[in-house]
Amino acid sequence: MNDNKLKNKTVPFNYARCYNEQCPKACNCLRRVAALLTTADTSYISIVNPMCIPATGIDCPHFQNAEKIHVAWGISHLLDNVPYKDGTNIKQQLIGHFGKTLYYRFYREERFLSPADQNYIRQLFHRKGITEEPVFDSYTDEYNW
Repeated sequence: MNDNKLKNKTVPFNYARCYNEQCPKACNCLRRVAALLTTADTSYISIVNPMCIPATGIDCPHFQNAEKIHVAWGISHLLDNVPYKDGTNIKQQLIGHFGKTLYYRFYREERFLSPADQNYIRQLFHRKGITEEPVFDSYTDEYNW
């Protein structure tokens, strides 16, 4: 795994963390996971105001489910088995949809492709009559910050 992927696994800078250890939902809360992943290397963080956390924690408006999503990394070989004409057109459509910057961030594995992004690419392939599934460079399971 390259360094860029490791950087993407860190908690986003502005993501609010929760330090309520007594919350009954703490083990399933992404905000609590973010708090546990925070190290001394991070000088400044955002936190959920402890005065705004419900006493029971059951109906906490700040709760976010700590589930991982299956993401793809890299599109450097995405068009290898696609006819040139179709490949050129698919690349143009990807840049039109995602923008040039994001397209190349996917290409360089600086950002993952979410399941929705993968599905969009799959639909492009199907519209071109390409029956094989898109091939991404690798896959991981990541938190959906």
